[in-house]
Amino acid sequence: MLFGSGRFCQPNRFKHTQLIDLQHITVSYPGRSAAVKDLSLRIDKGELLAIVGESGSGKTSTLKVINRLIEPASGSVLIDGIDSTSLDQVELRRSIGYVFQEIGLFPHLTIEENIGLVPTLLNWPRERIKARVNELLGLVGLNESDIGERYPAQLSGGQQQRVGLARALAARPNLLLMDEPLGALDPLTRETLQTELVSIHLQLGLTTVMVTHDIVEAVLMADRIGVMRDGVLLSVGSASELLNQVEDDYVRSLMSKPKEQADRIEDILGKAGKDRN
Repeated sequence: MLFGSGRFCQPNRFKHTQLIDLQHITVSYPGRSAAVKDLSLRIDKGELLAIVGESGSGKTSTLKVINRLIEPASGSVLIDGIDSTSLDQVELRRSIGYVFQEIGLFPHLTIEENIGLVPTLLNWPRERIKARVNELLGLVGLNESDIGERYPAQLSGGQQQRVGLARALAARPNLLLMDEPLGALDPLTRETLQTELVSIHLQLGLTTVMVTHDIVEAVLMADRIGVMRDGVLLSVGSASELLNQVEDDYVRSLMSKPKEQADRIEDILGKAGKDRN
């Protein structure tokens, strides 16, 4: 069941203690209309929130505002009640895990060096970095004895994505941002990593904000889903809430896609079964 009591469709599992509060955020780029328009959104500690929408909807810009990769033209970002502009920008980014769409591993660094980059910048002792790298390689399922000595080009796409996740978690952040983390992977690898990402999110007690264009992925993984279009946050809620209670036609149409796909697959499989008989 996509909307029910499946593996990831659990009751909200986070305490209602606010971690991130985006207040009336507007993001503008030169020569174009606002990418994000007066967006307000609260994200609770322990929540896994997915932001979905078409290309150009403003979802990635919203994500980047949280750790100040871009600065809003107006509005405020509060993290644990503190205005993010009052925090050191470099320290803020280092305290927030970020998984890039392009993964962004440094090709000239080994896997161990890639994962240990932020702890190195934070002046962790070498022994502590080594122990943390080994811990994370096990956490993300990269258990080969020589994996830390390899370079990114020697790994598969799925392995590189696991390294990107490990690097984002290296400095023990409480907040994890992910921008289309699984978009370039084959379907089987993607499905496996969806399960593992949710497991890691729960195991580490993270607050996770994920951008994806795949509504099925959002339904399977997220506590709540935010739907954006043309820079506007149209609605936020659980999958069932968005499907059953939202009056916006675009949101309702988007949320109906997983069920429509499941119905088509069921119909095709049913016809195939009849043909064999």
